Amino acid sequence: MKSNAALLDLSPQAPFDHGVDPGPHPGPACPAPLAPAPGHPDSATTVPVFVVPVGSASPHGSGTGLSPDDCPALNGRSRATLDGADRRRLLARLPERVSAAMAAAGHWELYGTRGLLVVACGDDARRMGFSVESVRPETSPPDTPYEVLTGHESRIAATRPAPERDRLVTRFWVRKDAALQAVGRGLSLAPERIEAGFPGDRGTVTVPGPHGLDVPVSVRNIAFSSAYEFAVAVPEPLALTPAFSYPVG
Repeated sequence: MKSNAALLDLSPQAPFDHGVDPGPHPGPACPAPLAPAPGHPDSATTVPVFVVPVGSASPHGSGTGLSPDDCPALNGRSRATLDGADRRRLLARLPERVSAAMAAAGHWELYGTRGLLVVACGDDARRMGFSVESVRPETSPPDTPYEVLTGHESRIAATRPAPERDRLVTRFWVRKDAALQAVGRGLSLAPERIEAGFPGDRGTVTVPGPHGLDVPVSVRNIAFSSAYEFAVAVPEPLALTPAFSYPVG
């Protein structure tokens, strides 16, 4: 089965098959990956990451056996947390290219929101954090509560018009969520304790660790669709970078 990345309304800055499929693709060059920390080899270990759109207003559909509402239920699941029957059912419903990579990998992790599933393959996916959230239309209330913001982030958001403000709140949230996942904290730590209001699309988020030790995490927002906010996080100084691939029919 195939899925059509065009259903995502991909932005002009979208990365196409960076480091996964060497075949030619139209469109702009990929954005630079997260840079390795000083003292590490120039060539970072890549983690294959597949972005799978599920369902659409298009009459042709997405070509997968999943429904848009299946994706949130898969968020945070991994190969180890799905039993054999559920794994087989999932692999049978995903695009062939994605299911083949998952079947070959010893480990994979899933991140999803309504209409979108992100699959990170390989053992190194355990050491990274990913977070994706849909951005609702202006007429709908935001999915992300403002209570996740720090005082600094709230002041930044307050200066923006309502549609832009809701997107910014979601962007701050996925940064925090990805950073917490990257250090294995999950939601054991209140997100309003973490500052992620850096300008631009990348920066360092400091996550309070055990025994009073702070953990710096490199976080980057990836802009691939106007309908979603997405962030990837890597604890410093690990030399890991995502290699994105969009299944295209």
